[in-house]
Amino acid sequence: MSHITGTVQPVQPPLVLGPDSGVLTTDFVHTPPADPNTTKLLLLHFHSASFPGNNRLEVDLGYGTDVFTAEDGDSFWTRPVNPGKFPGGVPIRYIVDGADEGSVTFDRYGRGERHEGEKNFPSLSNSDPFLLDPDQDNKFVEPDYGQTWICNPPTENWENIRCLEDTDDVRRRVARSVGMIVTVHPAADIMDFEHVSTCTVTLVGEEMVLTAGHCLHPDEAASASVTFDFEVECGGEVPELYDPKFHKVKKVLHHLEKTENAISYDYALLQIAIPPGGLGLPIIPMKKGLPAAGEQVFCVHHPTGAVKKLSRPHAGGFATIADSDVGIIRVNLDISGGSSGSALFDTGGNALGVLMGGGPCSLAYFPTATRLERVASKPPPVAGRDVMIVFDRSGSMSMPAGTGRSKMEEAQDAASLFVQLVRVGGGDRMGLVSFSTTASNPVDFALAEVTQPNKDALIGPDFDGGVVGALESTGDTTIGGGLDRARQQFPMPGPNQRTILLLTDGMQNTLPMIETVEPTLAGIDVNAIGFGTEGSLDGALLSHLVQKHNGVYTRAGDPLDLKKYFSLAFGNIFEAGALLDPPFELPRSERTGQLVPFSVCGEESVTVVVGWDRPDSVLAVRVRTPAGAWITGATPGVDDSTGATWTFLRIPLPMDGERDGEWAVEVSRAGTGGGAFVPAAQHLRYFVQVIPAGGPRLTARPVPAKLYTGDAFNPLVALWYPGGGHPHHARVHVTVRAPRTGAGTLLSESELGAPGTQDGDPVGARQAGLLALEAASPGPLVEYAEHTYELFDTPAHDDGTPEPDGVYGTPLPELFTVEGDYTFHFRAAYGRECTGTRELLRSLHVDVGVDPSRTQVRVQETGTAAGGGRKVTLTLVPRDRYGNPLGPGRAGDLAVSGGAGTTLAGGLRDNGDGAYAVDGTWDLAAARRPSIVLGQPGRPPVVVQEPAHHPERRG
Repeated sequence: MSHITGTVQPVQPPLVLGPDSGVLTTDFVHTPPADPNTTKLLLLHFHSASFPGNNRLEVDLGYGTDVFTAEDGDSFWTRPVNPGKFPGGVPIRYIVDGADEGSVTFDRYGRGERHEGEKNFPSLSNSDPFLLDPDQDNKFVEPDYGQTWICNPPTENWENIRCLEDTDDVRRRVARSVGMIVTVHPAADIMDFEHVSTCTVTLVGEEMVLTAGHCLHPDEAASASVTFDFEVECGGEVPELYDPKFHKVKKVLHHLEKTENAISYDYALLQIAIPPGGLGLPIIPMKKGLPAAGEQVFCVHHPTGAVKKLSRPHAGGFATIADSDVGIIRVNLDISGGSSGSALFDTGGNALGVLMGGGPCSLAYFPTATRLERVASKPPPVAGRDVMIVFDRSGSMSMPAGTGRSKMEEAQDAASLFVQLVRVGGGDRMGLVSFSTTASNPVDFALAEVTQPNKDALIGPDFDGGVVGALESTGDTTIGGGLDRARQQFPMPGPNQRTILLLTDGMQNTLPMIETVEPTLAGIDVNAIGFGTEGSLDGALLSHLVQKHNGVYTRAGDPLDLKKYFSLAFGNIFEAGALLDPPFELPRSERTGQLVPFSVCGEESVTVVVGWDRPDSVLAVRVRTPAGAWITGATPGVDDSTGATWTFLRIPLPMDGERDGEWAVEVSRAGTGGGAFVPAAQHLRYFVQVIPAGGPRLTARPVPAKLYTGDAFNPLVALWYPGGGHPHHARVHVTVRAPRTGAGTLLSESELGAPGTQDGDPVGARQAGLLALEAASPGPLVEYAEHTYELFDTPAHDDGTPEPDGVYGTPLPELFTVEGDYTFHFRAAYGRECTGTRELLRSLHVDVGVDPSRTQVRVQETGTAAGGGRKVTLTLVPRDRYGNPLGPGRAGDLAVSGGAGTTLAGGLRDNGDGAYAVDGTWDLAAARRPSIVLGQPGRPPVVVQEPAHHPERRG
């Protein structure tokens, strides 16, 4: 908010009331602001509330009492307290009624006070709704108003509402239903401390007020209260019998602050608590039609949190509409910070729009007609997804996958799972483009609405045919070409989010390259799945791609992982991620796997996905409800499908009245019910994945596009509801799977391979060397270690906000000690009475960060240069701070130039063993010994040089 009407102060130490602490009552005496400032109001905050039985908390306000019970949750704010009524302290009582236990913690309070506005809005507030601090003539002390929205500064063209004496005038009648909302806002970039601020509201229903969406975020509404009484006499005098009251905001009914189809929506409809018998105020109708240019209008508002003002003053008549359309109404009126959310009224007393911004002499109101069209006349359009699958069909996809099928067959099976999971009729669209030496032209399946006929065309009615099943592997790899062809399928930005799901098993080797296409993908989410080993994939490039485009990279080392990651991609793109994602093994002698429990806490549906590793086996799945009933694919209302190595059940919730509680998944070998069980030929590896719709999402926060060994890293994730806010009582952990050995070390100890082809797909020397090492290794070439860390939502651990904001992290300065792919498995649990869960998987590639103190440099003089200098050959072995070598085959990844006194002649030569050489000349008069400046993308350049001794001189 542009203006500040109070600060939030800590209770030191926090006060715990209740039987658990032995303190049941207190008279809270707050710390006032420094003279000459005075306290205008108090808002008390409590948390960790426990009210067993009928226990409750009571706080006297000076105009009533706030009563909190278990129904109010574990944290809450009071309405504003009138501190003038309690010179001895605000009475607070924990009432024991039914249980001799329980407690609540009083940790902080909002303190209304005069305060400067944010740095770009010079002002000084005086929001004094209880009129505790009038001047010597008993008049309200006006704020110093910001001039940003004043047409002819420094004079504000408004007046106190009671200057219009005719109480039957439409402006006075409407003004009764205009109020001020007081809200506690968290720290933000502009104001880095929790603070109190205000906006203006209008009563548009018996218990509903209208304001601007930017006035408060939905998760701030718990602190908000509204008063309709804050006004003074024409000259500023305090009215006789002045007794203002506040009404608590109970619920956010509608909230929208976004630009969609060139319309900037900015409104909020709030439900407030009203006293018995109602408010006794007129309800303001919202006009369904747009006003015409020239129509007479006026505004009643609370600028900078001051008393109720009328713009324009009544003696000057009305303002007139300049122009209007579905997105905006323009008018010339004076307002200030705090006027936001106020309504624009016509002479009939109808609300035409809600103030959202604008400039001096040209305010901008969001039309109520457009709001009604969106909210009342029809439900808001549900934004869907436009998804293009970009599928690698290069020659390497014909290689065996280790399951009796080729990599292509496994990828087709996994892609069919993804396609079948997408719901029909949800407003989503899907298409497919494949690539090898070139991208398919025309595309394999143009972007089209997800219907059953279109799904059948993509994957066949039995999920093993269609366009996907007809793909054949051959040729080179142009990942950039596939991405570009997919981009061309998307229309201009619209309501549907555009997304690319990329599958590749190799490294790009044919134009166009990713680096060329990536800048054209602005506004498109990109998720990538790598299918193969570290040696066969360019994890660094794929990580870089998705990190710049709001996506997730995962590396599937085997076909089972591939199916799991395609299923997870469905959850991340279309649903709310995953509830849980455990792997299992079903012994050959066992018919049924272990029962897998999971919790449902308010979700709209769950999709239980099971995938297994052998196409010669089939698994069946059923789900047990909290009450003990079993759900199968034959249960009415359940959507189910089974492919070659996967099956799923989609269960709408509630199911027969059941929703929240512990559910469980049971997996068994299909066709083994009844009769004697015959042990299977082999053990079966499988996974169980539960994908929720509805509820919070666990999402990774942005990370640098390039990561290097030695970089400090904080694995930040956000646990947020889509409409705003975050779950309480959350616990978040991350398990990091980190490589023990890097590719550079392995190749430095062996050698690069001979470039060649693999089923027509070119293979470079570095990739060939790694593939040869993998083939010769009896086990995995790269071994991994796992470490688990707890993440916290505190300033020292997360993104630095002073209050919990749903972002969790912990600094890990020594995590990246080896190059390679790091897999992060985040697990979150939240809630108290019902514990919900979310999981997230992502892979990040970490490269060797060259460190000058560990990089070996040897200088050999080879002759005398013109001008008396020396010809030199510099040989270096780039290493990171941990001693890991960059390894051979990386000359193109280093930018080199000569250091002071050193001039290079040409680029690096790769010696094939992790060492690189470059020729140059050295000026003997230079202060520095022969040196090289090495640059890596996204890192400051470093200077490497020989040790502190002269090079061997050879003529």
